[in-house]
Amino acid sequence: MNKNIAIKVQNLTKIYKLYKEPIDRLKEALNPLGKAHHKNFHALKDVSFEIKKGETVGIIGRNGSGKSTLLKIITGVLTPSAGRVNVHGKISAILELGAGFNPEMSGLENIYLNTSINGMSKKDTDKKIKEILEFAELGEFIHQPIKTYSSGMKARLGFAVAINIEPDLLIVDEALAVGDAAFQRKCFAKMEQIREAGTTILFVSHSEGSIVSLCSRAIWLSNGEKIIEGKPKLVTGLYMKNANKNMIDKAIIEAELQELEKKSEKKDKSKKKEVQKKAKHAIEEFYDPSLKPKSTIYYEEKGAKISDIKVTTLDGREVNVLIHGYNYIYSYVVNVKNKTEDVRFGFLIKNTLGVAIAGGSYSMREHQGIDIVPEGNYMIKFSFKCLFNEGEYFLNAGCSSFKKHIHRIVDTYAFKVMHIEKMICTSSVNCIDNCEVIRSD
Repeated sequence: MNKNIAIKVQNLTKIYKLYKEPIDRLKEALNPLGKAHHKNFHALKDVSFEIKKGETVGIIGRNGSGKSTLLKIITGVLTPSAGRVNVHGKISAILELGAGFNPEMSGLENIYLNTSINGMSKKDTDKKIKEILEFAELGEFIHQPIKTYSSGMKARLGFAVAINIEPDLLIVDEALAVGDAAFQRKCFAKMEQIREAGTTILFVSHSEGSIVSLCSRAIWLSNGEKIIEGKPKLVTGLYMKNANKNMIDKAIIEAELQELEKKSEKKDKSKKKEVQKKAKHAIEEFYDPSLKPKSTIYYEEKGAKISDIKVTTLDGREVNVLIHGYNYIYSYVVNVKNKTEDVRFGFLIKNTLGVAIAGGSYSMREHQGIDIVPEGNYMIKFSFKCLFNEGEYFLNAGCSSFKKHIHRIVDTYAFKVMHIEKMICTSSVNCIDNCEVIRSD
């Protein structure tokens, strides 16, 4: 295997035998003619991919898609029915809450048990124990048996041990979802830190934003098959669009991904020209015709269609290169084709990583939408103040009824924010109106 490859998965297949009754297993074992009393269930079907050293890859998919089975085979917990997996380096994995813990032993005792299983000596663990305990934040509970721990406490301890054995490859399943918000953020910050240090990370999550912000590549699994792999923003966007479909047409999804990738490449080539145009218009906002999203995804129209999407100044001039602190209007037209009740209109603003940073769903009446009778065209306008720092942002547009999408467009409009003088940008949003420096001596 290439020395630069951390994980190589080749034609991986995992088949389980499903029996209607427990007795069928015995019948099959004793039948001299080898008659089958089971049905084959393919948890994985001919899955192949490679992960380079230092790469962070996210795996997304519905429950039952084969994500956990794949991770268990990679870590050696399960044996594949066909295919092979090659792993280069020391693995640390968080697959299930409490996995590898002895419920009768205390948290402290389990730390030494887990580190020894992963090849660390007691002397090495002694050097790390303070760091592990500080990260887990379990206090006196560290001396209590694991069986008394809540799911969140198990997650804390499991993650604290996994990241402190200094692995070459960290594998994280969805166990972190049970932790509180502060602990989750702490975990992601730590993963970002070890990623920068060169650790390979394989990360499973249902969170589109987490995969886009943390990973350099994403893989979508469905019913045991690899559907697509590629840029996290494109892969997760297509997954979200098709997540509720019972049948996934792999060929159609692959074609759609290829088209989005082509658009993305064209966008990269035009970046230099866009920077030059922005410099020419450094005083006021303007419209740059080359600034168009290349990752637009259109959802199915279910009784309505969104069109004529734009951002304008307060006097109606369309712009997509904005100035921090100015007010603008985001608008779109909705053509409702049928009588529709409880209609709500919404928008969402995301950064280039796909993380939602502003938006919401609004209606004309408190706590409920509007009833549209008869059908027709409706102009939707959202007024907003641009508090975003320098960078590129993407707008979504959507309308829904009874909590179901009537029509939705992801990354339908792109805009940029020009440089803010005297301000060092450290995040996407800048809510500071003024900074005053007063000498106090």
